[in-house]
Amino acid sequence: MAPRLASAAAGIIVLAFAASEASATVTEYTDPTTYSAATSNSTTFTFGDLTAPGSVSFGPVTFGGLVFSGDDSSSFPYVVGSGSPYYGGTAFFTSLSSTPGIDEMLCYSSGSTAIGFIYGDFADGGGQPFTVTLSTGDSFELSTPANPGSDTGFVGFVSNTPITSVTFSDNGQGFDLLQVDESPARGVPEPAPFELLAAGLLSLAVLGRRRALRVERTARADRQ
Repeated sequence: MAPRLASAAAGIIVLAFAASEASATVTEYTDPTTYSAATSNSTTFTFGDLTAPGSVSFGPVTFGGLVFSGDDSSSFPYVVGSGSPYYGGTAFFTSLSSTPGIDEMLCYSSGSTAIGFIYGDFADGGGQPFTVTLSTGDSFELSTPANPGSDTGFVGFVSNTPITSVTFSDNGQGFDLLQVDESPARGVPEPAPFELLAAGLLSLAVLGRRRALRVERTARADRQ
């Protein structure tokens, strides 16, 4: 009896571990159409209403459940209003660090499970590598668009756990965000840990029953 209980306990531990792993799934999208198909009830944020056309506003920016700031107290994020020579006059939020070689754009979220960004970089040359790191611990490597201040790219993430922060780091002179889409994820939810555990216990019970039947058949054969 003891060995059977030990096996069952080990099975429960493995299943519980698998359940915790299943709760940290993040999917990256670099195509906005595919991202939109994986989400629903999106809220779109742009920076056009935060400043007058052609003006600059210093300091962090907050709207909805999102907060944007720079990487240190000496960097001044700002919003360039429409009418600027960059991105065809589209307003954008940027972070320029006073520390050479260091630049990070921070986005704090109230906990969305899906968040996407249209991004660019007007200060560096095109095709510069940058890293996106989520509060989940996942990191993704991308490159800036080919034409600085003109072309834009897209990256989005769908997670089955809340995303509370996103960090953009390109180790350069500036990183720009032009639009943010935030929404809950759509689709079949991942099995909850308790559901996985219950399914595992049921499987263990079935396996135990089959083993008992085999032992009983063997004993009968020996008696005969």
